[in-house]
Amino acid sequence: MDEIIKNKNIFIQYDPKAFKNFSSKLFNIDYITKEGLIKSELSGRGKAYEIEFGGNRFILKHYIRGGFVAKISYDKYFFDTLSSSRAVKEYNFLNNLLSKDLPVPKPVALQVIINKFTYTADLITRKISNEGTLYDFVQNRKMNSKLWDTLENTLQKFYNENVYHSDLNAKNIIIDKTDNFYLLDFDNSYFFYKKELFFKSLNRLDRSLSKMDNYKNEMKNIIKKFN
Repeated sequence: MDEIIKNKNIFIQYDPKAFKNFSSKLFNIDYITKEGLIKSELSGRGKAYEIEFGGNRFILKHYIRGGFVAKISYDKYFFDTLSSSRAVKEYNFLNNLLSKDLPVPKPVALQVIINKFTYTADLITRKISNEGTLYDFVQNRKMNSKLWDTLENTLQKFYNENVYHSDLNAKNIIIDKTDNFYLLDFDNSYFFYKKELFFKSLNRLDRSLSKMDNYKNEMKNIIKKFN
């Protein structure tokens, strides 16, 4: 059972099993920087950090705006309800995917700070030990036919469960030391109602790979099999 912390305009939800002694300060960049908890800064949708706390590794993501609207508001979103906030939706969505045995990170904590009509949000997930992203593997010529087949089988699992990933790209897929694939960053993702949406995400992945010199259209061949 998750724990809830409410303090004026701040809402925090966390899994007590994931932490020896949870601290809301984990969401405070100044604090985790000062305490040396940040191990690396990551790229992706949102501002993300790999942190170490209580002997465990986690990924802290601060939700930021993208595109043209980011020029107007860096990290503030219009507030409607807690359940519709980016952090709560992704937290619940990931837990739903895990209940279906899909390879995604485990969400362990979230924070939503409400300021009248807007809010900011953060999400903490368990770090999955990995050997690199799909981008890294293609870039370093480490992908082979067996790995491409494994990726196809992994994507098939998400297709079977009607999962639409809104930002599927080569850097949002990681591979562990036993060649298992995991999908990351499910912000604004949902269960699709039309198969065309799944192919939209596959084509997005293909476009991200097409920018790489060592890519030989393997993803295009996978997409044909889904068709």
